[in-house]
This record gives sequence, C-alpha cells and structure tokens, in this order.
Amino acid sequence: MGGYYLIDGTNLLYRAYHALQGFRTAGGLPTHVVFGFLSMVFRVLREQAPEGFAVVFDPPGPTARHALFPEYKANREATPDDLLIQIPYVHRALAALGIPVLTVPGVEADDVLGTLARRLADAGKEVTLVTGDKDFCQLVGPRIRLLDTMRDKVTGPGEVAEKFGVGPDRVVDVLALTGDAVDNIPGVPGIGPKTAAKLLEEYGSLEEIVARASEIRGKRGEALREHGQRALENRPLVTIDTAVPLEVQPEGLRPGSQDRPRLAALLRELEFHRFLRDLGLEGESSPGEVAAEQPPRPPPEGNAVGPTPATGGPGHGRPVAWVAVVPGGAGEPWGLAWGAEKAAVPAPGPGGLPEPWGRLVADPAVPVVGHGLQAACVALGRAGEALEGIRLDTEVAAYLLSPGRRAYPLEDLARERGLAGEGAGPSPEPAERTPGRAATVLALAVRLEAELAEAGLLALYREIENPLIPVLAGMETRGVRVDSRALAQLSREYAGRLAELERKLFALAGEEFNPQSPRQLGEILFEKLKLPVGKKTATGYSTDASVLEELALDHPLPRVVLEHRSLSKLKNSFIDVLPGLVDPATGRIHARFHQTVAATGRLSSSTPNLQNIPVRGEEGRRIREAFVAAEGCRLLSADYSQVELRILAHLSGDPALVEVFRAGRDVHAETASRIFSVPLAAVDARMRREAKTVNFGILYGMSPFGLARQLGITREAARKMIQAYFRQFPSVQAFLAELVEGARSRGYAETLFGRRRPIPELTSRNRAQREFGERMAINTPLQGTAADLIKTAMVGASRALGQAGLDARLILQVHDELVFEVAAPQVDAVRTRVVEAMEGARSLRVPLVVEAGAGRNWYEAH
Repeated sequence: MGGYYLIDGTNLLYRAYHALQGFRTAGGLPTHVVFGFLSMVFRVLREQAPEGFAVVFDPPGPTARHALFPEYKANREATPDDLLIQIPYVHRALAALGIPVLTVPGVEADDVLGTLARRLADAGKEVTLVTGDKDFCQLVGPRIRLLDTMRDKVTGPGEVAEKFGVGPDRVVDVLALTGDAVDNIPGVPGIGPKTAAKLLEEYGSLEEIVARASEIRGKRGEALREHGQRALENRPLVTIDTAVPLEVQPEGLRPGSQDRPRLAALLRELEFHRFLRDLGLEGESSPGEVAAEQPPRPPPEGNAVGPTPATGGPGHGRPVAWVAVVPGGAGEPWGLAWGAEKAAVPAPGPGGLPEPWGRLVADPAVPVVGHGLQAACVALGRAGEALEGIRLDTEVAAYLLSPGRRAYPLEDLARERGLAGEGAGPSPEPAERTPGRAATVLALAVRLEAELAEAGLLALYREIENPLIPVLAGMETRGVRVDSRALAQLSREYAGRLAELERKLFALAGEEFNPQSPRQLGEILFEKLKLPVGKKTATGYSTDASVLEELALDHPLPRVVLEHRSLSKLKNSFIDVLPGLVDPATGRIHARFHQTVAATGRLSSSTPNLQNIPVRGEEGRRIREAFVAAEGCRLLSADYSQVELRILAHLSGDPALVEVFRAGRDVHAETASRIFSVPLAAVDARMRREAKTVNFGILYGMSPFGLARQLGITREAARKMIQAYFRQFPSVQAFLAELVEGARSRGYAETLFGRRRPIPELTSRNRAQREFGERMAINTPLQGTAADLIKTAMVGASRALGQAGLDARLILQVHDELVFEVAAPQVDAVRTRVVEAMEGARSLRVPLVVEAGAGRNWYEAH
C-alpha cells in the first residue's frame, strides 16, 4: 500500500484494446479501451491507496531511437481508428480524476517512466511501474517493482531472474541479443532468452560474448560472429534512459481533487453505469443539465384519453392522459403519477394498490406508461389485480431504439434527453424518490414515443413488444413445476459420471490435475503432452472449446475434457440449482424472461437460464423430464421447424430453396444431394449431417475454417463444399452479400419486421472486428426475424386461448419453442389454436411449419 504508482499509459491503451471487445455505447461509439484503462486506474486507486500517481504516454512523431536506427518500430501499423477515437476520452477521464498526465515531446514514455522511477527510488520512495512491457524488468530493484494488473502479477528481482535467467542488471544484454520483433529490432539469429542467459552466465557480459565469439562452436558461434555487432548496436535501443531532463518534480506527482460533476457526465456519456455506482456518482449532477418539464408536454396527436376519475382522487376531476407506474425494489414503495399529480404508495400486497390508483391501472381505457412494467404486472398479478391499458414502457422503448446497450436506467435515459428532473438521482428515502421518478417517466414517455415514430419503430413496438409485456409477466407468475426427487437422482448419477471421467483424464494425463483450471489443463496439454499451441490469452494458454475441439483430432484427452465440462456445467447450472429455485408457496419455479437484453431481439431468461438446456441428447432429455405438468394437466410443446432456413428462403427468394420448402421435402437431404452431386436416394446419414452443418453455417456467416473444424475436414474441402452450396443456391449468395453491403451503408441491419441493430464494426480498421460485423450483418436479419416471429406467436397464441376460454397457460419459451400447461381434456383444442397462431404469425413465400406434442413432462411433449 502507498508509494508511487507510475502508469505506462501507451502500453495499457493497446493491451485494453486487444484484451476487450464488444463495449459500445447505444450510438455505436467503441468504449472497450476506455473501460479497460479506467478499470485498471480505479483498481490501483482502490487497492493500493498510492501516495503518488501519474500516467505517461508516448508523444507523437519520432524519438531519439529513430535517429539511432531508422527502422525502429517501422513494422508497426497505424493506430486503429477504433482505438484512436477513444484516446481523448481516456485523457478526459484522467483530467476529471485529477491524475497527473505526462507526455514529453521527442521522448518515449519508457524513458520518462524510467527517469521518474529512478529519481523517486534514489529519494527513498517505493515505486511501482504499472505495465506489461518486459523491457522494464531492467529497472527492477529494491525500491522498484512492476505490476501487471491484467495478470495480477508483481515482478521483483526474483521474478526477473526466473523469467530471463539473469538479474535485472543483465536484462539489457539479453534484449540486445534476442532483439524485439514488436519494435522491429533484429537480434542474433538462433539466440533466444534461454540461450542468451547461458551465454551471459558463461562469459559475463554482452561485450565479452561478442569479443570471444570465435570460441563458440556451431551455428550459435557463426551467428554471433556475423551478427554480434548488431547486438552491440541494439544495446542503446533496448536500454531505458533514466536521466531524461524533466521539468516536473517527481515528488509532486500526486492525485489532485476530482471534478465529480464532469466525471459523472463523462461516465454517463460512455454508459459506464457500474462505475457510476461504484464511485457513488449516480446522484451527481452533470454540468448544464436541464430540469424535467413539469407537467409533461401534451401527448402527441391521437393519444387516448381515459375517463374522469372521481372527485378528490388524483387529477381532481381532470381527464386522465397517461398514468405513470414505476415499481420500486423489493419492499419499496411505488411511484405513480399523472400530470402534476404524483404519489408514493406501498408496493401491492393482498389489498393491491390503494384507491383510486388500483381502479385506474385496472381500467383498460386508461393509458399506462412506466419503466419496467413487466415487474409491475407480476406484482399486481400476485396481489390479484391486473395492469391493463399499457401504452408505453420506457425501458422497452429505449431498448428498441438502442438495442446494443447493456442497461437502460431511467435516470440515464432522462438525462440524455435533458429531462433529469425531480427523482432522477438516488435518495436516502425511496418514498421521496419514487414520485419524482414517476413524473420523469411521464415526460420521458412522450419523448420516446416520438423517437420510435421518427425511427420507424412505432409499429414494431405497438404490435409486438408492447403486447408481449403482460404475456411475459403471465409466464413468470404461472411458473412451471419440477420433480425435485428426479433431479436429486440425476445429480447423484452425474456425480458418478464426472468422477469416472476424472479417472479417465488422470490416466490419459499420467497425473492428477483440476480439469476446471485452465492453467493446470494448459500445462498438461502443451507442456507435458506437447500438443500444438493454438491461441494464447493474457494469462497463459487458451483452453476454450474451439481449441479443445481441434486438439481432440490428435489426442483423446481434450475430448474427455469437453465431455467433463458439459456434464459439470449441466450439474452445477441446472440439476443442482433447480430444486433451490422452487418457490415454497407455489411449488413452482418462476423463471424471469427478459425483453431488453439480446441485441437481435431474442428473449433471454434467468433463474434459471432455460436457453442453456440442451435441445437434444441424453442430458437434455433427462433434464426436460424433470419439468412436469400439474395434476390433471399436460405440457404441450410447439416448435417451429427449421424457421431460420425458411426465413432465408423467403428473404433471398432463391427459387430452388423456396421450392424445397413449398414441396415439403427434407431440406438437408436435398442440400446434400445437390452439393455432393448424387441422387436423393443415394444420400446417406453422413452426407445429410454434413449438409445440415453447411445449411446452418450459412446462416451464421461460417467461414471455410469454421466449417472445416466442425466437420473435421481440410479447409480446402470445406471451401469447395461452400462453393458447391452457392452454385446450387445462387440467389442466397447474392442476398447475403447484399445484407453486408446494405448494413455497411446504413450502419445497421434490419429484420423483416423492421427491428434494427447498429453494426459499427463493419467500418472498423480492425480485421477481426470487421469480420465479426459481417457475420452480424448476415445473422441479425435471420435470427432477428425468427425472434420477431416467436414473439408474434406468443402474443397471438395467448390471445387466441383467452378468447376461446380454454384452460391453458403459456409457461416457457426456449429458442423457437413454446410450452403450455393445459388441462388434459383440452389438449387437442389448444394444440389446434397454438399451431394456427404460430404458423399464421407472418405470411412468407414458404410455409411456416410447427411441430406440436403433449405429455406429462417436457420431454414427452417435445
């Protein structure tokens, strides 16, 4: 704790750039570098409480090393645009935090850091250099250490000796001999760090090694005799200068006072909500914020106006425009408002909401707006009341407008539109905060409805997302029964299977290890078994599924590890967890279904995450058997058949693909017949399986490399297979190309129903990011349209069952499947209406087909 912490800013920028991906604001601004950089800064400030703190960056343009060696760093590419655009935000954050920042013209950050560290150490101060650059090992000493925050690793003299085989005083000699590919410094061919360390141990110094190169035998001696002078010339290039003339006094590098309003404004701009909470800045006003309009502006033309409430109630006889309902947290009061009237009322209990609020929200003629109305529907449903007349949920509306955000806090949405008024920040008393939040929702709802209309998303909201809110609430309220005894038995079976798999792993490895530890597994695979290293991470070897699948082609151990991981995940995530999720009051699990998470429009679920239950196989079967119907009921499962391929046929209009589905033929067998050039009758199981992989791979923009890995074939064979597919279905290839170019020109991909997903990665200079964007441009219209279809079907089926007065409830949604709990005598009638609703959700060039079954448990129904 304490001491001086000097940050290698340039190094940290690039490490954050490569280590993190996917952080963007709703407007598409990349933020992963700023997030990673600030995470490191906050961690150091929080955990180390430094006495002194400074960040040093490289200056633009050449430095003294370029004069010594013109090719210095000549191999480096220009700074990527998506990194360059984030650097000003890092500087703004550091300024708001009051942290000193140094950039010295013509002097590299390494030399500035080295000079500061040496001066402070000579003055008796403890110094920590925060960097991942190995060159700084030459500075390590009694008062100077290194800290790599990404690996949580501290480097002192002992660690230097372990890494280089020499002490810090000889690190420069090792670097001069080995060179540095990153900085384009050529070393002596054939001399790596271990060899360099052995030579230094034997000869004492770089100069002595070069002088006595004639004594060294073999290729090593030849290389030293030919390139020894190059190693001597490298020395000033790899030596950190610790005597740079600096005007700053190092002892004065102390954090100043923070500008909390500006810091809060920046974090909101970047949508770093977690940092706002962690730093206690949620209630901090930002410069120039505008108070919310009170009362809100009149609703747009055509808004429904409800009846006049009773005299003395909210509104005092004025007609109701919109009623705002904002549910509080567990046990907290709710905020309700309309116009200038607002109140904090107890959360609904057995008596529901107090009058006249309970009567108003239950009246379908009264338009209701709110933030998070699904939770309000659930709470009211459990209290025996209904929330009718939902007009607009500001959280769901904001999600449609900006599907890439990680969260949609009411306060942030209001501030972004200049509506950060009463109740926008945290308050010690929820009863004081909730009325203001409700008033803010009224103003925000007007603004968001106008934005939806302007973006062409209002129909999507009104026809799909809005009517889905009470449907999801009903699913959560109803819940599903599980057989806890069956799960307990399954848990015991899985424990035995995992123990057997571990014995098999230990036999294959020749020793015991923890298969869940990436570090231990990496050591077994790559150091003991000498399997080829694929990817490396910031902390060592990569042992992710893609790496293990490739290694499994050469050795049995990785395949057993994959099986162990799969069983362990199912046991720990479902089998052992499900019994604990049963509500004692209902005997059911009440999973939560989330409408505002997936950028594609897909629903997600939690407690438990039903999307992770295997669709097929023994494991999926046993888990689904534990989801059971109530006495006298059956579970009915209705599943779209090959819905994304049918959407592809519709959107591409490919005549051959359309004909396959219109004729009701097996699309995978038909594809196999076409790409392998064999009669349909000659297609075997292997051909059909490989064709199925191609069919679904096309949907996700799969490359020849990805297909080759999945099928265990060569990349060239996979390339030819994809080419054969596009020859048979040429309109599909043209359509996919149009999707990518259209998304690149517009900046977003779009579904058949008009849902939009911004894809700024398409214009990135980073090739990996650009290719990711291209895959998203292909996948989003297909998967997003499928998401819109299943949502439409959920609304339509629920409405049809209610109108028919049938005793059936929708209880689960997983991927393209809906599960209903149905009174046993009504199964056939319910099946008919559900299939009609799903198959009629949208008219396409090809028929939508639904497979439906019923049973006492989910597996039997499926």
